[in-house]
Amino acid sequence: MRLTMTLKEPEQTGVLVMEYGEPTTLADVVPYLTAHYHGYPPSSDDVAYMIERCQRVWSGTSGDSAARRLATALADELAQRYGSRFQVVLGARHWHPTVADALVHLVRAGLNHVVALPLSPVASQMSLRSYQETLDRAQENLERAVRMHLIPDWSDLPGYVSALTTNAVIALEHLTGHDRRNVALLAIAHSVAESARKPETDYQWRLRRMMQRLVATLGCAAGYLAYYGAEGPGQWLGPDTLTALEEIACAGFGHVLAVPINTVYDNVEVCYELDVRMAERATALGLKYARSAIPNAAPALVADLATLVANTAMVFDTPE
Repeated sequence: MRLTMTLKEPEQTGVLVMEYGEPTTLADVVPYLTAHYHGYPPSSDDVAYMIERCQRVWSGTSGDSAARRLATALADELAQRYGSRFQVVLGARHWHPTVADALVHLVRAGLNHVVALPLSPVASQMSLRSYQETLDRAQENLERAVRMHLIPDWSDLPGYVSALTTNAVIALEHLTGHDRRNVALLAIAHSVAESARKPETDYQWRLRRMMQRLVATLGCAAGYLAYYGAEGPGQWLGPDTLTALEEIACAGFGHVLAVPINTVYDNVEVCYELDVRMAERATALGLKYARSAIPNAAPALVADLATLVANTAMVFDTPE
């Protein structure tokens, strides 16, 4: 008698790509800021500043979602490798579709397992808490429980490091050619609030390590680390990007290369910081300024994110 064995198809896994969220039209600005302020209406000054930033970055009245393009590229890569094994959705903490909406979609599609992928390579304690709290609140309102795994940090992902380095090399060559003796590299990342009870030493250490690796690889004369996006009361990581530019000018450097080292996709906040605030201050200080492109859906990054997701999903092979 001949025995045949039927292999069970792996269960489909949801992939929740998590972003912060931002408006894509000027009509979105007020509801977006209201969500950002947890339901409190924004001031007229806040609305005007957000509109000004959007218009400067978009060069018009609407923009495109680079986060959505990245999520789509990841979905295509996973489908090419694994067929229908993964279903990718995008969810935002402060815009729509929200993380809660995205999770509801996966549950109604019959999925029981979800890999949560924040689009923040270097995790701070503050951001991890926020993402976990967002997931917890979203799960409370689901029709049924799902098993979930949050990827906490992927700053050493080779595809990300490669895309970051390649873009920095291209920008540096446009800035100075091959003479890098008078170039300061300014790595920038989003600031986070900290306190003695909740220090962000690991976040700073990872960022500084990335900056130092870039300086060594590119052969720049010096490296600086600065932060943008501090808001609200309390102590936030510094120095601010504009303060760092002043330090670079005072140190006698003539060229500065800005590299956003913890930003995966183009967004209004970082593009305004790089292309308006920092560019204008550098010009005022007499510095020749260039900034590297953001990875977005770089093939090397997308490929390694797909591998990371697939490897992470293996945790669901083991019963809880």
